[in-house]
Amino acid sequence: MMGVLLAALLAAALPVLPVSQAPKLVAQAAGKQARPVVLHFWATWCVACRQEFPSLRQQLLQLPDRGAGVLLVSIDRPEQRARAEEMLAQYKLLAVPAVLLDAPDPDPVLRAVGEPKWDGTLPATFVFDAEGKLRKSFIGRASPAKLEAAVRALTP
Repeated sequence: MMGVLLAALLAAALPVLPVSQAPKLVAQAAGKQARPVVLHFWATWCVACRQEFPSLRQQLLQLPDRGAGVLLVSIDRPEQRARAEEMLAQYKLLAVPAVLLDAPDPDPVLRAVGEPKWDGTLPATFVFDAEGKLRKSFIGRASPAKLEAAVRALTP
């Protein structure tokens, strides 16, 4: 069941979450959801993120139909919220749950995800199993085929 914090946040268009809430966000998004969850970290200023969205778009939209959850996590400043929403609209990703994580200090985010190899490089995609355990990481651009394989390995 989705956590109360996460459910309330996702009711807004692109809710802004303070970095202090990163551990709770990751725990609620990835933890014991009875299904795998993909967390995708991106930012409007990230060139690789803009290059990656077109190739991942279809997959991100289809994850719920494949039995997996998805959450797009923008690492932009709150004043960039409108720009982040425009970017989601541009790539036709408004139907995908998303939050803007105000993270001037990324350390809480890095610790919350639990991937020691992640230094904050964007884009970054993390696949958690139904118990909330990190199973696969894509630091930098994710291959759609490899992401699909990682999710498929965790879904019936």
